[in-house]
Amino acid sequence: MIKRTFHYISIILLCVSSVHAAEWSLTSTLNPSAEYDDNVFLSEDAESSMHYAITPTVMLTRAVDNMQTSLSVGYRIDRYSSLSSDNDTENPFVRFNGSYNTERSQYGLSANYTEATSRSTALEDTGDFTSQSINRTRSINPSYSYQLSERDSLSLNGSYSERLSSTTSFDDTETKSITAGWQRQFNERLSAGLNGTISNYESEGLTLTTDDDNYSLSTSFSYAWSELWNVAGAIGLRRLNTERRVLLTGITDSDESTGSTLDFSAIRTDDINVYTIALSRSLSPSGTGEVNEIDRVSASWSHHLSDRLTANLATSYQESISVLEGNNEKRENINFSPSLRWQLEENMSLNFSYNYRKQTQQSGSSADSNAVSVTLNYNWDGIRVSR
Repeated sequence: MIKRTFHYISIILLCVSSVHAAEWSLTSTLNPSAEYDDNVFLSEDAESSMHYAITPTVMLTRAVDNMQTSLSVGYRIDRYSSLSSDNDTENPFVRFNGSYNTERSQYGLSANYTEATSRSTALEDTGDFTSQSINRTRSINPSYSYQLSERDSLSLNGSYSERLSSTTSFDDTETKSITAGWQRQFNERLSAGLNGTISNYESEGLTLTTDDDNYSLSTSFSYAWSELWNVAGAIGLRRLNTERRVLLTGITDSDESTGSTLDFSAIRTDDINVYTIALSRSLSPSGTGEVNEIDRVSASWSHHLSDRLTANLATSYQESISVLEGNNEKRENINFSPSLRWQLEENMSLNFSYNYRKQTQQSGSSADSNAVSVTLNYNWDGIRVSR
């Protein structure tokens, strides 16, 4: 039903925009990669393998003066040379984006359908990199903003997503949220505002169903400190009401949790360097019915060695813990990844990278991995016509 809705939305928006002269473009990307990882599943019983991947993607875009629509269709194909063929996957994805602007209003809509391995989201989810489960995710995200005055604007954003798992290792989940915000441009350098969010997380497994309501209120800001420095952030409070129901007995257990939210970043940009530091604290529903509080610190550096060579360095530290009583095992993750990008042509580049991962559980288990990879990024300029 949701896929059919995406289809109707695409047709309606494209037909409406056809009244005006528009520019069409058909482009594509092809990003083959080869990687060696000495611990693919990030487990204490390490298994190494070569990993080959390719993601052919085609994008159709249509633009007029006040409206843009785009549709991307692609496949993620993964192959492992030394692992069971059960780990070889072909996962499709479809992404739609549309926007429409008037003098004071901006409308937006995005809709996605993706299939992906649970390993691709394990860092933010359960920390289980060993599962062979495939998650099918459908989502739709409408948005609206209105310019009240030269300085003030209002916004309203909605989100709905449904995730279905191919195995019983993970629950089927459904997430809904709505956010209302006010933003004020105080001067050329400073803008700030208030945001309120109501979210609902539901999951259904073999033995347990969950229903969680989260309420949060935050204040945000963005400040251009100088020509080189920009800082932005949001800080707030949240309240989570949870309900767990055991299917076999029908017993229902309720709980509540309060805490804070944080999202801060500082960026320094000069002629040849970009430095970024970020801090965050957020809630993330997992595929096992838990709701995790995730604290994350990250930093990155990008340095232009020449017109064609760019060196990059990214590192992060993350702590995850369930906010529910009775399951407070903490998980720590460390990532460190230097890379070098060589721009061969305007639409083609090579990326060489090393990635170190480490995961530690409070129970005492710990594992790390080292991976080296090379990726060819190719963007076909495609076909562009105006009519």
